[in-house]
Amino acid sequence: MVQFELILFDLLVRHNCVIVPEFGGFVSKRVSSKIDFDKGLVIPPSKHLLFNKHLTTNDGLLLSDYAEKNAITYIQAEENLAKLVEGFQKTLSEGREVVFPRIGSLKRSSEGVFTFRQDKEFNLLADAFGLKELEFVTVKVERKLVPKKQQNVDDVAEVTIDIKSIRRRKILKYAAAACLLPFMFYTFWIPFKSDFFTSGLISIRDFNPFYKKEVGMYAPSTVVYKKQETAESVQEIKAPEKTLSNPTVRIEASLPEKIIETPKEIQIVAAPVVKIAYSKQFIVGCFSVKKNADNFLIKLQEDGFSPLLIDGGKLQRVSLGLTYSKEDFAALVALAKKRGYTGWTLKQ
Repeated sequence: MVQFELILFDLLVRHNCVIVPEFGGFVSKRVSSKIDFDKGLVIPPSKHLLFNKHLTTNDGLLLSDYAEKNAITYIQAEENLAKLVEGFQKTLSEGREVVFPRIGSLKRSSEGVFTFRQDKEFNLLADAFGLKELEFVTVKVERKLVPKKQQNVDDVAEVTIDIKSIRRRKILKYAAAACLLPFMFYTFWIPFKSDFFTSGLISIRDFNPFYKKEVGMYAPSTVVYKKQETAESVQEIKAPEKTLSNPTVRIEASLPEKIIETPKEIQIVAAPVVKIAYSKQFIVGCFSVKKNADNFLIKLQEDGFSPLLIDGGKLQRVSLGLTYSKEDFAALVALAKKRGYTGWTLKQ
C-alpha cells in the first residue's frame, strides 16, 4: 500500500493547494530565484509552503488519488484517511509534532495556534527539478596609491589588465543571470499557461504574460428583407412610319421614356448583443473518476446551479457555471458559500 505521506508529497509537487479533509490544507506559493552576492550563491526558484487549518472541506483531490494508487474504493479510502486524521489530532493534542517526510513538521500550541516548518532540503517546485544552488566567487579589488616618482610603467599595465578582467567577469555573471531568469519563467509559463501540449500549436501571444484569452459566446444573426412591389410605367413604342416615295427610307420612332423604379425598402433587424464570458470560474470539486464528477454535477443542478465540467488533464474539474461580469461572479460565489459549497477560482 502506498503511504499517505508519499501521495501528499506528489500532489504538492503537481498542485498549489492540497486539502486533507477535516484536518487542514497545504497552500504553496512560488518564490522566484535569487542572487546572494554576499554569500556568492544563485538560489533556484522554489515553493513556499503554508498550512491553513480552515481549509477542511473535501474537494475530492486527495481521496481520489489515494484510492486510485492503493486500488481501493472511494469509501474505503475515506475511512482510512479519517483514521489517519484522528491520529494526527491526537498527536497534536498531546503537544507533539506531526512530521510529514520531505514536506515539514506541524505543531499546535496550547492556545490552538498551528506552527508549520517546511523542510528546506526538498524543492516542491516541478519547474526547478534538478536545479541546485550555484556558487560564484566575488572578487574584491584593492588599489594602493603609489607616488608618481616610484610608479613603474609595468605596474600600471598589470593593474589595468586585472581591472578589465574583473569587469568582464562581472558582466558575464549578470548576463548569465539575465538569461537564466526568462528561461526559468517560460519553462513554467509554456506548459501550464498555454495550450501548446494539447493543441500542438504555439503563437507569439503565448509568450505575453499579460494577454488574456477571451471566451466568446456567439449566436446567429437574422436579417429580414421586406420587398415592396411598385408599378413600372413604360410608354409604348410607336410603330415606325415608312415613306416609299423617296429613294431613301426614313424611319421615325419615339424613344421610350425612362423607366422609373421605386427603390426597394429593406428592413434590417439588428443582431443580438454578443455576451463575452467572464475570465474566472469558481471550481467546487476535482475528480479523477468521471462518474463521480457526473454525480456531483447532478447534485449541483438540483441545487439550482448550471455547472460545467472542465477537463484538467487527469482530473475532472466541476465549476458552478459561466458568468458575464465581475459582479455576477461575486454573486455566484456568495450564493455557493451560502449553500455550503467552498472552492477556488480558476483564471482562464
